[in-house]
Amino acid sequence: MGAIWPTRRSNAATIWGYLHSRRHTPPRCPVCERPTLPRRSFLNYELHACPDCRLEFLDPQPDDSVLADIYTDGYFLGGPSDEAVQRRSKMKSATGDLYVDTLAQLVRPENTDLLEIGCGHGEVLLEARKRGFRVAGIEISAHAAAVANHRLGPRAVWVGTVENLPPSCGPFGAILAADVIEHVRDPQGWLVRIRELLLPGGILLLITPSLDSWTRRLMRSHWMEYKVEHLHYFSAASIRLLSERSGFDEIRVSPSRKVLTIDYIARHFDRFHVPIVSPLVDLFRRALPSRIAHRHLLVSASGLMAVARKPERRAK
Repeated sequence: MGAIWPTRRSNAATIWGYLHSRRHTPPRCPVCERPTLPRRSFLNYELHACPDCRLEFLDPQPDDSVLADIYTDGYFLGGPSDEAVQRRSKMKSATGDLYVDTLAQLVRPENTDLLEIGCGHGEVLLEARKRGFRVAGIEISAHAAAVANHRLGPRAVWVGTVENLPPSCGPFGAILAADVIEHVRDPQGWLVRIRELLLPGGILLLITPSLDSWTRRLMRSHWMEYKVEHLHYFSAASIRLLSERSGFDEIRVSPSRKVLTIDYIARHFDRFHVPIVSPLVDLFRRALPSRIAHRHLLVSASGLMAVARKPERRAK
C-alpha cells in the first residue's frame, strides 16, 4: 500500500510533522536489512546499530573530500624518521608472518597466487613470497604502492581499489584484506567483487576491528576503533552473515592477533584520543626505556579474523 499523503484540509503543522518523520526514518542494516537504532553521534556523524546481527555503521557516511584529508602520506603511525620507518616495517612484517601462517595452513603456497588488498608498504607480501606464494597487491595510496613496488619489483602492486583492477588480473587462489573492510562504503558489493577474483575453492582472509572484542566491551562508546574513516563495525555474527550473502561458505571467525609495540600503541592513543586511557598510556610510555617500548608484543586486542571459501564449481 502506498503512502497516504495529508489532504488539502490538513494544516501546515501536520504536513511538516509527516515530512520530518519521513526524513528521520532510521536506515536499514546493510547486512540483514532490519531497521536499526541510532547509537551515538561523534564528530558530526551518526552511528547506527542493528539489534539483530549487531553491525554498526555511519549514516550518513563522510564524503570523499573528508576521507581524502584523512588518507594522506602521514596516515601510517610511527613517525617520519628512517629509524621509525624501519621499526614500523619490522612490526608489520611480524604481524604479516602470522597472517601468512594462517594462509599456509589453508592452501599450498607454491601453487597459489595471492592478492593483498590494502597492502601498504608490502611487508606482508614480502613474507608471503618467502614462503613460496606468487604475490600481487592493490593499494589506494600511490606513495605506499611506490614503496611496495620498490621492495617487491615493478608492477607487483597496482594503485586503486579492487573495483578498478585491470581485467587481466587474477584469478587468485587466496586474497588477504587486513584492516580494509571497515573502510569500504559497500561491503557486500566489495565482497562479491573479491569472490569474482578468486578461483573456485579459493580462500579469503579478512581482519577487521571486532565489536565482540574485550577492548570494545571495556571502552564502550570510547572504543579507540571508533573513527570517522571506519564506516562499518562488525561482530562475528554480522561478518559471517555478510560473507554468506556475498556467496562464500565454510566461514570461520576467531579473534585476531597482531604484533605491536608499546610505543606504537601509545602513538595510536595519542592520535585517536580516549578519555583517561590516552593520558595513562602516554605516562606509561614515557616511563619506559626505549628498548622495552619498542619490543615486539603478541597482542589479541580489538580485531577478528574471518576465513571464507569460494564454493567449488558445481558438477554438471
